[in-house]
Amino acid sequence: MKKSLIFIFLLFSFHNYANTYYSLGTDKEVLGAGFEESLTIPLDSCLDGDWVYQGGTQGQLSYQGGYQSDTMINTIAGSVKGGINLVIFGGSAKFSMRRKVTKNSTSAASVIELNYNKGSYNFENRRTKADITNQLASDPVAVRNKCGDSFIHNVQLGSNLYVTAKIHFNSRSEYEWYQTKIKVKFLFFSKTFTKTKEFFEATKNAVYSIQVNTDGGMTPKLAQLTQGGTTKYCKTDNMDACIDYAESIFNYLLDGGDYANDLTDDYLNPIKFDTASYEKSGHYDLAYAGVPTFSQRYRELSERLRVYQDFVDDEIENINAFLAVAETDAQKDPLIARLAERQQQKTSLSDAGDYCYTLPGTTLCEQRIEAAIATVN
Repeated sequence: MKKSLIFIFLLFSFHNYANTYYSLGTDKEVLGAGFEESLTIPLDSCLDGDWVYQGGTQGQLSYQGGYQSDTMINTIAGSVKGGINLVIFGGSAKFSMRRKVTKNSTSAASVIELNYNKGSYNFENRRTKADITNQLASDPVAVRNKCGDSFIHNVQLGSNLYVTAKIHFNSRSEYEWYQTKIKVKFLFFSKTFTKTKEFFEATKNAVYSIQVNTDGGMTPKLAQLTQGGTTKYCKTDNMDACIDYAESIFNYLLDGGDYANDLTDDYLNPIKFDTASYEKSGHYDLAYAGVPTFSQRYRELSERLRVYQDFVDDEIENINAFLAVAETDAQKDPLIARLAERQQQKTSLSDAGDYCYTLPGTTLCEQRIEAAIATVN
């Protein structure tokens, strides 16, 4: 009984000091990897150990009207303290996906979200790697910088699938006018939806879309249903093709469909992970290795970079929407030119993030970021 109480106390304490992060799918976000909480970045793996499956299968369906990107990440990661738990820099593909799922300054959105948690793996039977133990004797500060103050002790596997209905507007002013005039917030329309005169007026220059975005969960059948592209665009005066597309998706995903049976382990991704400090987990050799030399400037640079990444991602989504329904070369040509420019900017910003993810020094990192930002207009 006494041993059981000690175990329960340790388990409670361990989770009480864990932090949860939204997985951006970077190559270092693996079980057992070192982690620096002050920078929120994974580092080298300094521990050996075993992956132990914890179980805990759970599925959930929810509707989010007017979903915002910050809310999305907080929901997935379980953050309840106002801050978004994200690693700095890398993971631009998954980072940009959250903008496609949610509303922004020129689009209204409704989201049907399907989450599936297959369970998680803990990192158990941990021990400090032999080469790290040897290095501790000669250069503890180097070990501290290499291993961080924590490690990734739990990885949650599963899938997050989002079906999003959006109305894209030419400008922020048109979007804001729509927001003030139209009370319809649920954007998954049926063919019997009665479009009022006000709706037609507010959306006459807009584009309607149905998007499917997945973080894991792209089964072969879902890939087949979306083979023309995961997004279907329609003019707002004729949305039947988009409505049909949404119906085919929901027929497969929801009651009566085979999605739940098709969603095997092959189609799951790491969704989030928990970190635990070396001190709280009893790895005192790593906990007190030395004083770190990390600069908090990295966090500031990451935040600055991601503001521009969000802006460019939103621009690309908006251009794609209007390009999809353009009919003449006069309409298409300027959009194609703008899209190529924004795609190049996106690549430059992403490359800068990948470079800074290696922690090359804040001066070199800042120079790379500012050079990428300078291309954005």
